[in-house]
Amino acid sequence: MIRHLHPTDSPGLLQFSQSAGRCETCNLAGALGNGPGSFPTVKYAGIALSPRAWQSCWVEARRGRIDAVLRAGPRSGPEVWEVGELYLRKSRVDQALDLLEQIAIPAAGAGAQRIFVRVPVNSDSESGVWDAARKAGFTTIYSETVYRCESAHSALNRLGIPDHGLQLRPRTHADQMALFRMHNVSKPIGVRMRIGQTSGDWSAGLESLGRKTTEWIFDLPDGNIGALMQRNSTRSGHMFTVNWAPRTGSELPGIVAAAMAESKDVPVSTTVPEYGPALAQLLISLGFEEQQKYDVMVKTLARTVAETVSAVAAIG
Repeated sequence: MIRHLHPTDSPGLLQFSQSAGRCETCNLAGALGNGPGSFPTVKYAGIALSPRAWQSCWVEARRGRIDAVLRAGPRSGPEVWEVGELYLRKSRVDQALDLLEQIAIPAAGAGAQRIFVRVPVNSDSESGVWDAARKAGFTTIYSETVYRCESAHSALNRLGIPDHGLQLRPRTHADQMALFRMHNVSKPIGVRMRIGQTSGDWSAGLESLGRKTTEWIFDLPDGNIGALMQRNSTRSGHMFTVNWAPRTGSELPGIVAAAMAESKDVPVSTTVPEYGPALAQLLISLGFEEQQKYDVMVKTLARTVAETVSAVAAIG
């Protein structure tokens, strides 16, 4: 059975790091960063010593030996969880199915209705964690591709957008319903059905690029929202995401220019879902190259049904 990471696990984490494989899953920021990497021992030793942090971290341990480490928790609301990071001992890949099944228990106990996982798509994916996720009840919502350019300035120069490009404004809380309407017209129905079809489902499932993420809105002349752009810069580079309504397609170059406008001359990356080919084509023309592909998967969790009470009702 999995349990929370404990402060006393620090020595075990050091031993685990010597035989752990690369990260098996990613959140959005991780996918746009350096992608799946080796086990960060110092980071998890710090998590083990922080009561707030280790509450979102679980381990599979047998006789004092750690075989797996998993981080999971809410995305933007308690109704939606995601598996952020999963590390397995190289000799215990079979643990993935058990872990992905067990993490649903604390998630449901905390009120989650869905749990997401982003799995790298490799040539052997069907014999690894992707297959384990499928057997644990996860289904693929959509596939996405990470695109990367080694120079944000180079991409901007190729784009040729002047400094006085589109006017974007910061997102506010009042934009909630308008953004949900944009979500409904921009996402395929199959995606919306699996993500959740209410404003609350959508809001709780929103992904972020990290704590310093800024969000910008492009308004259409009729008052509707045409696009939501997120961006964030880290030591390793600049990252952004764009969600847009079909009517905004012609403005994509300007929105992408705004997404990279304040970046330094560093690598820049973004992700494109399979239902966004227009953005993929634009990025390729700017010198972006395909990196890793991922499947975004979801599992719907059981909810407790209130006890029924018999009653008599008159008819007629």
